[in-house]
Amino acid sequence: MKGDSTTISNFQFPISNSGKGQSLIEVVIGVGVAVMLAISLITTSLITQRTARSARNNTQATKLAQGYIEEIRAYRDRKGFSALSAPGDCITIVKSYTPPASPTSEQIDPAGWSLSAPNCIAPVGELNTLNGVNFYRYLKFEDDISVSPVVKKTITVTVKWNETSGDKIVTSQTILTKWEGLP
Repeated sequence: MKGDSTTISNFQFPISNSGKGQSLIEVVIGVGVAVMLAISLITTSLITQRTARSARNNTQATKLAQGYIEEIRAYRDRKGFSALSAPGDCITIVKSYTPPASPTSEQIDPAGWSLSAPNCIAPVGELNTLNGVNFYRYLKFEDDISVSPVVKKTITVTVKWNETSGDKIVTSQTILTKWEGLP
């Protein structure tokens, strides 16, 4: 259909149907779609990175909580059930070394540890820095008063840290009993 033309306000524009190129509108639409796809991919990548970082921090906090439960269990085993009597809700285990320093064998021994109950003012707890994130962990003891004398305590470990989306918390609980001297 060579020679076809269209008239707009008394002007004639030739229309080419030869299929040898793109019109300006097609190019603009194509570039627009490409830009939208690029923005979508970048946004998805950023969200994925933030989610992965949050999941990593949550995993680290869970490991720190489990480690604290094991430490308080070792403390109870070395010092006895009655040693789990620090007052307060923000109890920390005081060691004679500060992680991640390499401790000596005497410093690892829970017999040399003590419990501290500072005021619950943020930031509170034992500081652990992993991958550039500051984690604070502390303990809370609750006596099971259903039996006298108390032979069971609920231990709650709380680990707190901050991310760009706000403060995050992981808690873990266990029950410790006065097992020594039982038949």
